[in-house]
Parts: sequence; structure tokens; C-alpha cells
Amino acid sequence: MSEEEKLAAGALQKIHFWLGKEAGGGSFIPRLAIKFCGGCNPVFERGEVAKRIREGLPVAQWVSWEEESDLVLIINGCPTACAEQAETQKDSKAILVIHPGGVSDIEKRYGA
Repeated sequence: MSEEEKLAAGALQKIHFWLGKEAGGGSFIPRLAIKFCGGCNPVFERGEVAKRIREGLPVAQWVSWEEESDLVLIINGCPTACAEQAETQKDSKAILVIHPGGVSDIEKRYGA
């Protein structure tokens, strides 16, 4: 399994679990966004990870990271983590960070 497949699978597992909690037994169409790092030194193909995640979430409504969202996925291609800026997270209710070697837990943002 490639690094991109592992990262996408890890992210999808956490997102599906989060969706189950957010839906509370009802129907919930999440507004999701993706924010990429600048791409100056990526160690994995960030676009491939995003593609696999989008394919695994066919009911999601995808919006720009600059719009209000239920969850923003921050994809950092290297350990510098330049995409993890406050402005990236300001209009999202929760964040999930994808970085070389792993996927964070989903962090709820209060006051968003």
C-alpha cells in the first residue's frame, strides 16, 4: 500500500467515525474543505490523497477552505506544516491534519 493510500485510508476512517457522531442517527451532509500546503517540498502526492478522500465521501458537499465548513482537511506535504495557520481554521467547526506519516485526530474548534 502506498503512502498516499495509507494516509487517505486513515483520514477516511476518522472522518467516517466523526460523521457518525455528528449525524446523531439522522442524516447529515457535511460541508468539507481541503487546504493544501504550499507544496515546496512534499514527500507524498497530496493531490492523490485528496482525490482518494473525495472518492470515499460521495455524500459530502465540498467547499473552498475559505468558506464556512463543518470540517477542513489540512494536507501538509512535509513536516514544516505551513498549511496549519489560524486563517485556515477560522471558519471551520473542526479540523483534521494530514502530514507525512500520519493523520491527526479530528479537533473540534469552539467559537467557529
